[in-house]
Amino acid sequence: MQVRFPFVLSKSQRGALLILLLGLVFILGIQLIANHNESSGLDLSQTNYYQKKLDSLREQKQTSSVKSYTYNPNYLSDYNAYRLGIPLEALERLQLHRSTGRYVNSLSDFQSVTGISDSLKHSLSSSLRFPNFRSDPKKKEVLQKQDLNTVHAEALEKVSGIGSKLSKRIINYRKYLSGFSIPEQCYEVYGLDSVVVDRLLQNFEIQTPATISPININSSSVYELARVPYLTLEDAKKIVAFRTKNNGISPLILSELFVNSPNKVARIKLYLY
Repeated sequence: MQVRFPFVLSKSQRGALLILLLGLVFILGIQLIANHNESSGLDLSQTNYYQKKLDSLREQKQTSSVKSYTYNPNYLSDYNAYRLGIPLEALERLQLHRSTGRYVNSLSDFQSVTGISDSLKHSLSSSLRFPNFRSDPKKKEVLQKQDLNTVHAEALEKVSGIGSKLSKRIINYRKYLSGFSIPEQCYEVYGLDSVVVDRLLQNFEIQTPATISPININSSSVYELARVPYLTLEDAKKIVAFRTKNNGISPLILSELFVNSPNKVARIKLYLY
């Protein structure tokens, strides 16, 4: 049985109806977009106001971040020298110059003492201030050196490059040695750079003798010898073996046992007789 619809559209009628529907969808879409823009649109004047606020805050931040400071180069710390881009060797020349009681009084004077380049001199012109210090050649500042064997850690920390950790390490090493016998022993402190030691010895010296109690090289046991600074357990065994084989040993013979360590021998002799 064939089903018949009550009405049938021709091909041309269907095409017209399709165009009409598409037109309605298009008109509705435009209307929806227009309504959305009206409801969510920002006031242009309000937008400009907030943009100006943001620009102002950004400018303030940039201004504060480049805030400049000026430094007196006669009292320049390692950290501030690093911030200014001054090389370590230039700072060391400056500190050596200052240790003689002299000052730098101008940017040209600063360049002459430190040996910095012309470009660095130019970049530092706004960062350094020069008080009118004058050095009187007839009245040179005399630096009173302090005693390495009695000085406290706090005084050591005044030396550029020595903080609380290194100052305590110097004191502990001094106790281990029973006092410094020669200034060169400061170079043996672990973590202490030779440049810093040079700076240390410009301000400190040995005034009080070390309190060493030497032990008998012929009667001391292996373990007693091993407790002597600069001697290891193997070194102590070598001394005892030589002593046993030769019916005794003198500290003068130590150079034969440690041929390649003359400095070590000189220090060991301080603790033996």
